[in-house]
Amino acid sequence: MGRPESSAAAVEPPPAVKKNVRGLRTRKKLVDAAVACFSEYGYAQTRVADIVFHAGVSQGNFYRHFESKEAIFLEALKPGMDELLSASGRSPEPPRDPFDALVDRTNAYLVSYSQNRRLLRVLREAAAMTADSDFARVWLDQRAQFIDRTRRWLESRHRAGAIGATDFELLAECLGSMVEQMAYVHIGLPERAPRPERVKAIAVSIAEVWFRSLPPVTS
Repeated sequence: MGRPESSAAAVEPPPAVKKNVRGLRTRKKLVDAAVACFSEYGYAQTRVADIVFHAGVSQGNFYRHFESKEAIFLEALKPGMDELLSASGRSPEPPRDPFDALVDRTNAYLVSYSQNRRLLRVLREAAAMTADSDFARVWLDQRAQFIDRTRRWLESRHRAGAIGATDFELLAECLGSMVEQMAYVHIGLPERAPRPERVKAIAVSIAEVWFRSLPPVTS
């Protein structure tokens, strides 16, 4: 009988798999480094050289994964933006008083914004630099999803007989703009993230304004 192969040799992954694993690790290192650099320096002041230095990889490796600084910025943004949209759409369980439910949803949105505040601030500032950039499109798309969700919420309240009729699209734009600006000014811009109780206070104030803005039911 021939000698049995060692267990190490038997489970050794093929070269293509090892290369793919290394590639994924390198890509993650680059994205993590990009998050740190964009958060620290802003978009305009961050260089590819900064990202590769923080990641500990070569510029050649960078361009094997990303074609530009813009491309890695968009990838770095995605997890935070997905979480932001998800947080604002979570339904409370069990069903609750509409005002309390709105406070909870708004607070969840602001908490998620706080956790990703530096990159979200950089996105807004980068979007303002060039109106037809990919950054502007990403920002506007994320904003449109939030506005559309608000519009649908208003329409559902109207169908339930809780509020009167109005231009729900325009009202959703007004309410969404308020949330966006409050988050940017009070959470994104400060040097330090606000404490949880401050975030909750902002959420309560926003919810109060929302409820006062809802059209009354007319007989």
